[in-house]
Amino acid sequence: MICNNLYKLIGFSCQALNEQGSIARIATPFTFSDGDNFPVYVQSYDSKVHRFFDDGQTLLHFIGRGMKFKNGHQLRFLANIAEKHGASLNKNGVIEVFSSASLPEEAFSKFLACLMAVTEWEKENEAISANADSAAFVAEVSYALLENNPSGIFEKEPAYFGSSGKKHTLDFKLNGIGYIAIKPSQQAAAPAIYKLVDITNRNTNIDEEIVVVIDDRFDKNAAKNISQVFRSLSEVVNFSRIDIQKNAAHH
Repeated sequence: MICNNLYKLIGFSCQALNEQGSIARIATPFTFSDGDNFPVYVQSYDSKVHRFFDDGQTLLHFIGRGMKFKNGHQLRFLANIAEKHGASLNKNGVIEVFSSASLPEEAFSKFLACLMAVTEWEKENEAISANADSAAFVAEVSYALLENNPSGIFEKEPAYFGSSGKKHTLDFKLNGIGYIAIKPSQQAAAPAIYKLVDITNRNTNIDEEIVVVIDDRFDKNAAKNISQVFRSLSEVVNFSRIDIQKNAAHH
């Protein structure tokens, strides 16, 4: 069976998927950025050639995360990553690496390196997307508040010093009140919490008023949970409340 031979070479266990033992899934500790396990399969042929492949599940992983692939051009990023690491993306959307029987460990290493590079691409683009979403939400909040206070004094990215001596910036200040606008996620909340704790623990900031605005439009439960974390540090306002006030001001 293929698993008996491969374990000695690559050090990971595998499970045969057919009676002949010629196709197996390999268990590795590696995951995509959202925690999904790497899809690692191996197939052996009569000619002693080994094929390591993902059975198209890397592509399905991205589709499951909301990406749409209407043509081959949109798959180019995946094909480029595969090619760079000695693999290929076939016409069925499967990432694969072929090797002779004498070098299966080399093919396995290339395949894993390819999936790791895919994961790095995923993380980088998640960060870009998250930053864009965050910036867009800050703009929405500031616009809504300025609609309610057209003559207000607005300052972008005001600076505050924390108890650690570190300099922090908030998203903006309006009429002397500092604002932090965040999406209801742990990734967005963590740096904001650190920033607030450091600022509020400095004696010279005792009279500073800071408001956290949370986007509650799409996931009210998540917004509620994140709000509870911030309430001991500052005033918390849901964006829907500000938006309602903005709309009311137009009527």
